[in-house]
Amino acid sequence: MRRVAEIIHVVPEEREEYLKTHLNPSEKVAQILWIHGIRNQVYFALNDLLLMSFEYVGNEFYKDMAAIAAYPEMKNYLVQTRRRDVPADRQMSTNWWAPLKRLGTTLAESPMPDDEDEGYTLEEQYRSMISGEMIANVATHNDITFDDDDWSESIHI
Repeated sequence: MRRVAEIIHVVPEEREEYLKTHLNPSEKVAQILWIHGIRNQVYFALNDLLLMSFEYVGNEFYKDMAAIAAYPEMKNYLVQTRRRDVPADRQMSTNWWAPLKRLGTTLAESPMPDDEDEGYTLEEQYRSMISGEMIANVATHNDITFDDDDWSESIHI
């Protein structure tokens, strides 16, 4: 499996329609994407930018991406212009996409100790973290807060 992420800029007047189309693709578009190995597409928004991520499960990524782009049904679905092709003075008035460079991976494996070694189950460890009562000698207070405007719903500790 290969994880792919892109930044997409859609001009404000077309953004609502773009999101409507991409969050609810037609059956034909969904089939094309699925046949060519696209899984778990996720969209995030940050100001005027969208972040789109998907998992690719095929064996010939560039061949599959070219095949997807060749379908007539995909002409109006895909953003055609890459950011590098858009002059700097037109980047805010043009739809474009750009691939994100992968910098690394963390937490690919569980960092949690074996349950038997610690004497706590994972559920007990989780409950002690959420309640603010950490395992002895680790921490005595846990300040978990949510930002009022935190669109990511992440927890800040």
